[in-house]
Amino acid sequence: MSGQILKYRDKLKFKSGSKSKLVFDPIRKKYVVLTPEEFVRQLFILFLITELKIPVKHIAVERQIKINNKNHRFDILVFNNEANPKLIVECKSHKVSLSDAVAIQVSKYNIALKAKYLCITNGIQTMFFEVDYINQTIKSVEISQINI
Repeated sequence: MSGQILKYRDKLKFKSGSKSKLVFDPIRKKYVVLTPEEFVRQLFILFLITELKIPVKHIAVERQIKINNKNHRFDILVFNNEANPKLIVECKSHKVSLSDAVAIQVSKYNIALKAKYLCITNGIQTMFFEVDYINQTIKSVEISQINI
């Protein structure tokens, strides 16, 4: 799925803020500061809505969670009709390589959320993983294998 989300660049809505450029977030329903990571996050949100047909009401963005009494913030969480977490997405700037550290970061969030699928993306490269709680394993999967 390399670079597939980049095709949504033209669908992003921008405006100038007092100090920086802003991009519209359809989930939070407001303009937010455009950083390289936010750019990737907004592209991926459009991918979820357009390609995977995820309803906006089933997507949460930048929410705080507690893990071992420490506050953390996930980038994107997709949940099902029963409000159960299904997919956690960790977004990085296009300048950041998708490394083991990034995979560990999203896995750490999953300690609290217990989603079946994990995703890491920098906008250029995207990787999906499936968590098997019975066998306590995580394996790489293709987007076509994900059932949200």
